[in-house]
Amino acid sequence: MKVLNQEQIRWVDQQTLLYQNLSPMELMYGAVHQLYKHIKMLPVFDPLKPVYIFAGSGNNGGDGIGLARLMGEEGMAVRLYHCDSKTPSQENQNMRKHIPYRKHVSVHHIRSEEDFPEIEPSAFIIDAIFGHGINRPADGIWLHLIRHINAAPNKVVSIDIPTGLNPDRELENATMIHADYTLTVGHPKLTFFFPALEHVVGKWKLVDIQLAQKAIDQCETNNYYIEKKLILSMIQIRRARFSHKGTFGHTLLINGSYGKMGAAILAARACLRSGAGLLTCHVPQIGYPIMQNAVPESMLSIDDNELYFTSRLDIEKYSAIGIGSGLDKKEGVADALFHILKTARIPLVLDADALNILAEHPDWLDELPRDSILTPHPGEFKRLFGAWDHDLEKLERQRKLSKDHGIFIVLKGANTSVSTPDGDIYFNSTGNPGMATAGSGDTLTGIITALLSQGLGPKRAAILGVYIHGMAGDLAVSGSSEVSMISSDIIDHLGAAFYQTFGV
Repeated sequence: MKVLNQEQIRWVDQQTLLYQNLSPMELMYGAVHQLYKHIKMLPVFDPLKPVYIFAGSGNNGGDGIGLARLMGEEGMAVRLYHCDSKTPSQENQNMRKHIPYRKHVSVHHIRSEEDFPEIEPSAFIIDAIFGHGINRPADGIWLHLIRHINAAPNKVVSIDIPTGLNPDRELENATMIHADYTLTVGHPKLTFFFPALEHVVGKWKLVDIQLAQKAIDQCETNNYYIEKKLILSMIQIRRARFSHKGTFGHTLLINGSYGKMGAAILAARACLRSGAGLLTCHVPQIGYPIMQNAVPESMLSIDDNELYFTSRLDIEKYSAIGIGSGLDKKEGVADALFHILKTARIPLVLDADALNILAEHPDWLDELPRDSILTPHPGEFKRLFGAWDHDLEKLERQRKLSKDHGIFIVLKGANTSVSTPDGDIYFNSTGNPGMATAGSGDTLTGIITALLSQGLGPKRAAILGVYIHGMAGDLAVSGSSEVSMISSDIIDHLGAAFYQTFGV
């Protein structure tokens, strides 16, 4: 799914009216009904409790007024507050015409701070003050209203985008509604993927209002949201009846050191669960009995060193190589890693200590085989490429580095972002906070390397890897607790994740 910018969102709305022969009011009515369906599914919704709706003068406010009408028709106690910063839009005015006849809706106007309501503790709030068109920080009475709402303990549902938030960038010194839930119409907004704005956006969900696909197809973007539909359009996983283990590649994982063999085990198990036909794990001598016992399906290559990786390996026969999990940085490791970089003729997957060593030798980035995949978490990314002032800067730096070095960067976190040498960025839709646990990154390295070994290519391997990894985490936490999740839970649910995605 495309992530559209502010101008494109407006244009697609206008083109939808033309392509589908709709009036603006028909499009708004359709959006309101879909929004109400989603509101009813939120934990905060209770038809027996009051709702306070703050509606601005634009079409976002029109959505809020339409929701007041539907809720009033169903007997909910609705307090509707008109927040007019300018002359209401035509659609907003049309929506208002129906409200006086709804006996369960009380209508109020906010013209000064004296009009701010004291919100009942049992109520929830719907924020429909400003939509995605805002380009400067809120000020005056609306700034104070935002602060008033934020100070209330009540749960807040923002319509399309929290008031005060720009869809494309962080506005300097802006004050924004802190939503618990955001129901965004049509497409996600770029700023939803900024970690610094998590407290503003809350949990967000897409609301499909059947915008014209023909118009969306005409919009050029280099930002995408990874959903199952996108995965299936890019990748099909099927196994021929007469295929054999050699059909699905021979993977090499170079991981583990004294005290960190668990990382090698997790990466190996995830790799095998992700379809690798043959797997060889290169480990120090101390890891030999551990790996034989923990991962009997893997072959072993044993290092000359007892405790960590130092050998110069012959890697010609392998179809994919992943390196770094639990590797350590002791004397000799960097030289052995550099030998891999210089001799590899296929893209590599680098994680953890392999990235930390790269950070100490930044000129080695130019030695990476083209289309290699780096999988840093934010701390490793900072060590590799320096600090940033805000999330948009970090995102654009990630994009530029992928283009400049011809590599894929998988920046791990909520909505893990995958940047490509073409300058595109894909944001993941799966996963949960329970996956912020030791070894989760090692499992991702194993998954991506296995997919690369099967011939998917680095772009598809990285995108599918983060999606399947996150889905396995979501399946693992279903009926359980995010707090208690461990990385082995992710591995144990990989089979279900592949089946749910591909049916195989």
